[in-house]
Parts: sequence; C-alpha cells; structure tokens
Amino acid sequence: MVRALISPRRTRHCLQLVSNRNLTTGDGIGKLPRAIESGALVFRAISGAILCALTLIVMVACASHSALTAAPVVPTASAAISTPPPVSSENASALAAESRAAASSSSAKAAAAQAAAARAAAAQAAVAKAAAAKAAAEKAAAERAAAAKAAADRAAAAQAPAAPASAPPRAQASSPTAAACTPGYSPCIPPGPDVDCAGGSGNGPRYVQGPIIVTGSDPYGLDSDHDGIGCEK
Repeated sequence: MVRALISPRRTRHCLQLVSNRNLTTGDGIGKLPRAIESGALVFRAISGAILCALTLIVMVACASHSALTAAPVVPTASAAISTPPPVSSENASALAAESRAAASSSSAKAAAAQAAAARAAAAQAAVAKAAAAKAAAEKAAAERAAAAKAAADRAAAAQAPAAPASAPPRAQASSPTAAACTPGYSPCIPPGPDVDCAGGSGNGPRYVQGPIIVTGSDPYGLDSDHDGIGCEK
C-alpha cells in the first residue's frame, strides 16, 4: 500500500509542482541580483519538497489507519465461546421424561434390593427358629429319656428289697417226702399263705425260686403263660 502511495506518478507530480512554483516566478529576472534569485529558488524548492513529504506522510498515515480499521478481526481460540443450542419445549419434555424414568428405575432397584434383603433376613430367621426348635425337641427327648430311666431305676430299687433272701428256703420243702405239699407243683411247695416268684412283681408274703413244674392246678398263679413251667425268669 505504501508503495502504491509513493508511486512514480505521484513523485513526478510533486516534482512538477515544485518546478512550476520555482520556475514560473520570473517577475524579478534581471532586476534582482542573481544571488537573491538563486536563494529564492532554493528556498522555494526546499519548501515544495517539505510540503510534498508532509503530504505523502499524511496520506500514508491515513491509508494505514483505514487498512487497520477495515481489517477483519479473527477470533482467537481462547475467545471462541461455544453457545449451546436453544432448548425447545419438546427437548425439555423429553429430558424431563428421561429424568423421571431414571428416578423411577432407581426407586425400583432400591425397592427390589430392600425386598431381597428382607427375604434373606426372613429366611435366616426361619433357619435359626428351626434350629432352636430342633434343639429344644432334642433336649426335651433327652429329659424324657432321663426321667423314664430314673423312674425305672426307682421301680427296680423299690422291688429289689421286697424279695427276702430267706423266703425260698422257707417256702420250699427239703424233700418230696414232706408231710404235706401243695398239690400240682414240683418240687414241693408247703401249703400256706400266697406264694410268688422271687424277683417278680408279686407281693408275697412267700416267694419261691423257679423254675417250678406245674402238674395240675395252679392255686398260686405261678404259671402265667400256661406252658407248664412257673417262675421261668
């Protein structure tokens, strides 16, 4: 641009302007001294050159200012700000629906997790309850067995002293040739009060040690199974 302003055409125009102003003033030729005429010519030439130079400087400054003003401004990377597209009502409705769906899904997942935890806790409680019931049943069975055993032991202990050691010799005769024997028993059982088997559940007062062969009637009831042998045990 500066080269276009300071072109040969403009330069010739300025030089021609200076020459015209210097050379067309011939009013005092022949009247003034040659030295004054030469000084006036030099002064006029210098002032014309200065005027042309100032004119060129002003033109260059104006052209530069116009070029700077008309130059487009290129946005830098830091100045570029992306503006989000406007959100329409349909997009807003869709976003709201998606948000509600996400919230509903989260609530459903939380409810499902809570229900699963509740079921697991209920199953664990049922297992613990069943184990406690089984332990209680086993304990009750053990207590019943212990009580039954204790009752059997007490019954056996109560029955054992009831059989006197001297009963069988007193009830049984020493030989078949005794004066009197209860008929139907072998060996001989002398007549007298009731006779029971020793070690049994009878209450006496006499006891006989078996086995006793029952050959006829059984007034003392020693043969309970009626197989002909009494006091087998």
